[in-house]
Amino acid sequence: MKITDIKSYPVWVGHRNQFVVKVETDEGIYGLGEGGLSGRELAMKGAVDHYREWLIGRDPMRMGALWQEMYRSQYFEGGRVLTAAISAIDIALHDIAGKALGVPVYQLLGGKQRDFIPCFASTSAPTAEQLIENVKLLLSQGWICMRCGRLTPHQEGDANLFEPRESLAITADTLIKVREGVGSEPVLGIDYHHRLSVAEAASFCQRMPRGTLDFIEEPIRDETPEAYEELRKLTDIPFAIGEEFASKWQFLPYIERGITNYARIDVCNVGGLTEAQKVAGWAEAHYIDLMPHNPLGARTRPISTAACPSRSWPSAGARRCATDR
Repeated sequence: MKITDIKSYPVWVGHRNQFVVKVETDEGIYGLGEGGLSGRELAMKGAVDHYREWLIGRDPMRMGALWQEMYRSQYFEGGRVLTAAISAIDIALHDIAGKALGVPVYQLLGGKQRDFIPCFASTSAPTAEQLIENVKLLLSQGWICMRCGRLTPHQEGDANLFEPRESLAITADTLIKVREGVGSEPVLGIDYHHRLSVAEAASFCQRMPRGTLDFIEEPIRDETPEAYEELRKLTDIPFAIGEEFASKWQFLPYIERGITNYARIDVCNVGGLTEAQKVAGWAEAHYIDLMPHNPLGARTRPISTAACPSRSWPSAGARRCATDR
């Protein structure tokens, strides 16, 4: 079997961009993959077009070898655009392999290891009262793990302008009320989308009593691991980090130095299933749980959702659901 064509489709799907890759073969089997570098779809298309020129005629079943060639065959290696393109192609190659062998892709990765996928639900609201009601509604529907959004005071002017200091107090106070309102059993987290500095993140964490939050996701930017190490000295709330990482090398300091507690692997960015498996095994060896990342949900990233269960939560007993969307 040989690759005959690789087609890429950057499309607008209502409120998000989506980037789908189709790898075709001479046996009529094709595979679908998805790149997750949101907002950089045309850059991913350029990278896929580049790889297409020498992948045509190659054996699609050699996923690992082709991954190494795509990543390492030229002088400048890696980078988020390239690994997102590699991710889309790699997922499509696994799709082809599964179809050619007549097995689900998970059979290629060691076989089925779960009967259900535990996930968390995301919710947000403009007021503490509404957020508490949202969390209680999710609890009534069977969810036991929720990720809450940050709050911001009403302000005039640019609605897209985010002032961290104005958000810290109201969000911390609201999370305290949420915890008091739902009790100690539900798992609560928050995602700040790396919008804070070390000092701001520390101030935010220290405003809440111990036990309020079970995790905080991406509170600061991740380019400097030492910054996270400084933040770790100032709070004991578990960190969930890694959704922007584009290779196992970016995960290296966070895993080896114990900076993260949950590895936020995005299969559509990290390098596909080939690279994600390596990071997963590495995390397992350090007793770090996986919290796979799929930022756009099942409706707008269906291939990503199939390749990497959305918002997977490691603890047993979560709602039996494959996606939070």
